[in-house]
Amino acid sequence: MGRYILNRMVTMIPILFGISVLVFTIMHMVPGDPASIMLGTNATPEAIAAMRQSMGLDKPVVTQYLNWISGLLQGNFGESVRTGEAILPEILDRFSVTLQLSIFAAIIGWTIAVPVGIVSAVRAHTSIDVVGRIAAMLGISVPNFAFGTLLLLTLSLYFGWFPPVDYVDFWVDPAEAFKVFILPAVTMGVVLAGGIMRMTRSAFLETLDKDFIRTARAKGNTEWKVVFGHAFRNSALPIVTLAGMQIGYLLGGAVIVEQLFSIPGLGQYILDGIHQRDYPVVQGGVLFVALVFVTVNLLVDIIYTWIDPRIKY
Repeated sequence: MGRYILNRMVTMIPILFGISVLVFTIMHMVPGDPASIMLGTNATPEAIAAMRQSMGLDKPVVTQYLNWISGLLQGNFGESVRTGEAILPEILDRFSVTLQLSIFAAIIGWTIAVPVGIVSAVRAHTSIDVVGRIAAMLGISVPNFAFGTLLLLTLSLYFGWFPPVDYVDFWVDPAEAFKVFILPAVTMGVVLAGGIMRMTRSAFLETLDKDFIRTARAKGNTEWKVVFGHAFRNSALPIVTLAGMQIGYLLGGAVIVEQLFSIPGLGQYILDGIHQRDYPVVQGGVLFVALVFVTVNLLVDIIYTWIDPRIKY
């Protein structure tokens, strides 16, 4: 296992390198000059040229990339061209916010999806199954920004149940943090639940048709023991795989939801960097999200061996 983890960590290097090249290239292809944006429309060409020189944008693109990547290898994500502040501390602060939101959303999504998916598989082709499949399809089909806007209009503005409040860290005031996170977490969790619900139903349907399940039932085991004592663990691998991928989506794909609910997370930080042509912010933020994503995938692979001891690396 240790050798496998080491090999996986080595393979992460070319993946992250490719992502760094890609995001660096795309950011420098985006129209707009950061120096011009910072100085405004009344800036003189001389002032813009001086600003570009101070930001290092007057150097060849290859040189800019090498300078940036060499800083990353030393743990230096650079400084924001807009504020001049170090990027890594800001990324870590914003990531903690996104992580809290993602945990809330994952708890809501999995709490809904796994039980409904299991019931839908056990009661396949009944009215309960039909309702479950329709709910899963709606969860997959409705965009999170549309569902989030609907929640804001109905629950928050119309009924006044969750009025908009300023962000409060969970560890500072859990009650106020719950008010901040509940609507965006439900928005992300419901969309998350649709895919996991379908995967859970599909995995359980396949497992419940196996010979060992028929043997377990023939021995007189209760349906509860058959489902949760025999079928659950054998159905868990595809569910865990999808859950791991969706955790990466939650951490990196919360941009729209954070913008909609004014959550100061990492997604909003990267989006602001894109609007302001803040190259170091976007490059560092995207690379950090990529690092988190590949790390989560590695953890999912390790969890496989706990779920199914037959898997050896």
